[in-house]
Amino acid sequence: MGDDFRKLDLGDRPENPDSKPPSGWDYLSHGGFVRCAFSTPKTVEKSSKINLQKHENLVYWYIEQVGEELFEASRINKKYIPTGNPEPIPLHQLVNEFTPQLAYYEKMVLPALEELNDILNQGDEYREDGRLYSAEMEYERACTIEEQNVRALFGLGLIYLTRKEVQRTRELLTELVRIKAVFTGKNQHLFNEFGIALRKNQLFAEAVVYYRRALDFVTTDENLFYNLARAHYEKGEWNECLEALIQSHRLNPGLEIARDLFEVIVGLAEDDKLLKRYDKPPIPPKVLTRVRQIMAVETGRLPLDEGPVIFGTEQGRARTGGIINLDDPDDH
Repeated sequence: MGDDFRKLDLGDRPENPDSKPPSGWDYLSHGGFVRCAFSTPKTVEKSSKINLQKHENLVYWYIEQVGEELFEASRINKKYIPTGNPEPIPLHQLVNEFTPQLAYYEKMVLPALEELNDILNQGDEYREDGRLYSAEMEYERACTIEEQNVRALFGLGLIYLTRKEVQRTRELLTELVRIKAVFTGKNQHLFNEFGIALRKNQLFAEAVVYYRRALDFVTTDENLFYNLARAHYEKGEWNECLEALIQSHRLNPGLEIARDLFEVIVGLAEDDKLLKRYDKPPIPPKVLTRVRQIMAVETGRLPLDEGPVIFGTEQGRARTGGIINLDDPDDH
């Protein structure tokens, strides 16, 4: 393949400054707004006749962002309601000492806040009771999850990643992708964007999950299927990569970047040194044969299977871009 293969750039060219992975600070400072439950550990001592034992409990907090790097924390009581006067905490303390608890917030705190807000709306006599919890809290606003909250929490996850706290990152990402709340902006574009950020931060398995979550909203987007194929390519999952790439090609046979990735697969299969250089497993013969068959088709669409790979409802388009770069090619 020679010169044609080299034009795809396997990553040994100077890094493009524009291709640097997005940081968590970007999400926090551009449209993100933290409002969620967090936890801190609390060590409890229990004595017995034999020895003194220690175990760790969690203390839950309702935390809301009030400035660019300033937050307020209120203890959550046994009824899952924030109580007392909020304590100011800076960003570095939030990152170092508090852990997001999105599932707990969604399942326990939000329903309790909604119930309290309904009571407060019944009249002044109940509103007075509400002041016993927190005189400064806006319960109606706190009863919802918004896109800016989700973006801010995603940003925190990327910040944990830069601190090499991979497990902490993955736990938060898992909660975010499973979020059940319905909010404006919860669509294929949001999860596709998160998938791109994760892929560029080398979290390929998580990127696959987020792209597949995006496909819950739309199944006719060739760029989204290509992005999924790219993530599987990075993991060396050739069968899954080919499946997603075929879907992209079926939806748009003229998508150049998809054709580029077909060429890359063939090029790697024909050169063991490239496979080793880019740390890729051998390409199964059936995958290579199928790729060559597709590349041999000069015109026309491939026939669609009788059903989509993943079902969805809303139509839309993921981001698009240019030529693939195998070290840090852009998602689309």
